[in-house]
Amino acid sequence: MSREECVGLDESKHLVQRTHGYAIAEFAMALPALLIVVAMSISLISLTVTQIKLESAAALGARIVGRGDPIPDSFRNSLPEGTDIIVTPEIEVVEVTLKTTKNFGLAIFPYQLELTASACARLEPVFEEFG
Repeated sequence: MSREECVGLDESKHLVQRTHGYAIAEFAMALPALLIVVAMSISLISLTVTQIKLESAAALGARIVGRGDPIPDSFRNSLPEGTDIIVTPEIEVVEVTLKTTKNFGLAIFPYQLELTASACARLEPVFEEFG
């Protein structure tokens, strides 16, 4: 080697690159972002499952009320906590609306969303029994 090529180094010494530890440092920098993405994904899945349950329960509630039956306690207990049931009767149909709030986001930044589901059913005629 010429003297110009190895400026600052003796000919017997080699340049050593120290790369161990960089992977851990990069992982430590990316870990919080990865955890936020995972937490938001879990919250979104939970939000979707709750909305699907509300849609199904609204359809069932509309069928129950459409038959002229009162809403049973087992139906109320199957709903998410804090769910409001709104029954709107019309001339030939009945509409059942379910409203609830669901926490979305991280514990540091809580955000509440209001989920709503509604369904309609035709009112069935009620015949009195002939004696």
